Amino acid sequence: MSIAPQHSVVPITRAAGFGPLPHLITEWESERALHKAFHAQGLPLSAIDDPYLYVPQPAMVGVFEHAARSAGRRDFGLHVGQRMRFHTFGLWVQYCTQAPTLSEAMSRARKTLQFHQNSARFSLEREGNFAVWRYRPTVRYENNMQHTDHIIYPMLQSVQAFLGFSWRPAWFELNYPRDAEAHVIENALSAPVRFRQNAIGVALPLACLYQKGPGALRNPITFQDVQATETLPYLQDPLRTIMAMATLRLRDGRTDIDGIAHMAGVGVRTLQRYLGADGMNYRDLLALVRSRRATELLRDTDMTITEIALSLGYSEHANFTRAFTRWTGRPPLSYRREVRRSTQASVIQA
Repeated sequence: MSIAPQHSVVPITRAAGFGPLPHLITEWESERALHKAFHAQGLPLSAIDDPYLYVPQPAMVGVFEHAARSAGRRDFGLHVGQRMRFHTFGLWVQYCTQAPTLSEAMSRARKTLQFHQNSARFSLEREGNFAVWRYRPTVRYENNMQHTDHIIYPMLQSVQAFLGFSWRPAWFELNYPRDAEAHVIENALSAPVRFRQNAIGVALPLACLYQKGPGALRNPITFQDVQATETLPYLQDPLRTIMAMATLRLRDGRTDIDGIAHMAGVGVRTLQRYLGADGMNYRDLLALVRSRRATELLRDTDMTITEIALSLGYSEHANFTRAFTRWTGRPPLSYRREVRRSTQASVIQA
C-alpha cells in the first residue's frame, strides 16, 4: 500500500474504528479469515479488545481491504459502517450529539477528533444553498474504498441525530474514483453519490444547521470528560505515535526497536533521534510502556505474575518483579493486593 510521504511518522487512530468488522468477517467468511486480515497488516488480533488502543491507520485501511476481498463483498465497508453506533467511537461522539444545535455538534467534532485520531479533520463548507459536512484524511491511500465507505453511515447518523432518522442528504461525496462495481454503493445509499472528491461528505440545506438536538438527558458529557479518555495525554508527535506503536506491539510481547521503528514508519536512527529530542532513549520508552501495561494487567486481570512477565517480553518473572519494584517502589503482588483492597473499600463505602 503506497502512502504519500506527508508525515514523518505514521498516522494513528483508535481501534474503535474497526467497529463490527471482526464480527462481520467472521459471520460472512470465517475466524481464520479474520486472523489472516490482521496478520497481513502486522496487527495483533487483541487490538480489537481495547477500543482506546491506537493502531496505525494504514494498517486499519489494509485490514478493511483484505477483509472485503476475503468476503468477496464490494459493500463490506458500507455494512461495517451501517452497524456502527455512537457509543462505538467513545465519549467524543456522545459529547458532540449532546450539543444544542447541529452546527455546534459539528464544531465540537472538529475540536475533539484529535482524541480519536491524528490523521484527519472535519470541516463544514458552504456550496450554494447547501452546507457540506466533510471528513478529510490528511494522508491519501491508493486502495481505500472499503475504509472510506465505512465512514459514510456514521457521518450520516450523526446528522440524523438532529434531523431525524428518516432524513436524507442532498448528496454524498466519496474521495475515490467511480469503479466498475460502484453501483452497489449507489444503490445502497439514499441520495446521489459524487465520486473523486477530496473528502468524504454529506450535503444538507443550510437551514438544517440550526436544528436543535436531543441534548443531554442526564449527566452531560464535557470536553474535560473526553480529554480524560486520552491514553497518551502528555505526549506530542512524533513521540506520541512512537509510544502508541510500542504499546501496540507489546500486546504480542514484542519489544524490539526495529519492529517499533518499522510500524511507526521511520528508521531506527530517526526514532532514536526523536526520543533524544525529548530527553529519552529506547530503554526509557520501553520501561514506560511496560510499566503502564503491567499496572493494567495487575489491576484488571487475574493473570499470574509469571503470565504477566511473559506477556511483557520478560524471560523470567524475577526480572519483571525487579523492574516493577523499581518503577513503583513495591513488588507486583503487593501492588495488586493494595489496589484490590482499595477497590473493595470504595465499593463498601459507596
